[in-house]
Amino acid sequence: MILWGCDMSFYEKGIKSRQVSDDANVGARVGFPRVSVIIPTYYDWSRLKKCVVALENQSIAQDNFEVIIVNNASDDSPPADFYLPNNFTMIKEAKPGSYAARNAALKISRGEIVAFTDSDCIPDPYWLETAINRLDKGAERVAGKVELFFKSEKLTLVEIYEKAFGFDQERYAQRGGAVTANMVTWSKNFEIVGYFNDNLMSGGDNEWGVRASEKGIPVEYAQEVIVNHPARSNVKDILKKRRRVMGGQLNKMKKNSKRSFIIILAKGYFPPIKALKLFLEKELTFSERFLAYLLCYYFKSYSATYRLALLLGLAKPERS
Repeated sequence: MILWGCDMSFYEKGIKSRQVSDDANVGARVGFPRVSVIIPTYYDWSRLKKCVVALENQSIAQDNFEVIIVNNASDDSPPADFYLPNNFTMIKEAKPGSYAARNAALKISRGEIVAFTDSDCIPDPYWLETAINRLDKGAERVAGKVELFFKSEKLTLVEIYEKAFGFDQERYAQRGGAVTANMVTWSKNFEIVGYFNDNLMSGGDNEWGVRASEKGIPVEYAQEVIVNHPARSNVKDILKKRRRVMGGQLNKMKKNSKRSFIIILAKGYFPPIKALKLFLEKELTFSERFLAYLLCYYFKSYSATYRLALLLGLAKPERS
């Protein structure tokens, strides 16, 4: 399914007339919300407003979940007209990085279930209900589907690339991870595994997932647990994300810098072999597959160059 535009149907206030589900409304502890939703934000108020509306329109009762928004920009404050429902709380975290922000929220969260999403995401109306149902049926960690939506039916070149390669949550789950745009788990698992590594600017969600897997805590991919995410539409946004991700990998590369340097030179500029499976993708036209592959090759070459610059001290890690 492809979603067009930002003002999706579930923004409509008519959604409040839906029948609120009883299945997920019984709190585990009297006086406490069952679920704590955690959202880091960084200079992103306009998109966060839409996320708040989507959470306000969840199919479960508002008193059954709390939302903790963490402002990670110490010099920024919400606009005067920024509205928060009664079950929402906003705090500040001065330490840079979304994982430091998430840790700050975890320390004050009250729910037995913790659900993560991002400020630019729009959770499906049944997001929390379906996630709770998964956990109640025995799941320990849920990696929900991240559904991309686009500005218009006519996709840009970068949107075609995003359509082909963006947010393969099922693949992440197969490797034991899950992106925090849509991850739900029991809060007790953070007592077992520990918090996110807040020294990382990127990749901390999958790093936590590796530690959880090592502790014997499995993850399930759940396609019915849906969060909608805007597709990036220009090359600048993709390159910014690449720099952030690679900056998060710097410490790992430095542990064996000579080996990392050789691997980058040996593999970094070769055409992406694994991406050839893209040509088997039935949802894309041949021209879309071809253009997406060329852009993939460009991004791979750019990434190799940037990794070398990081190792040589010619570039510094970026946070966003």
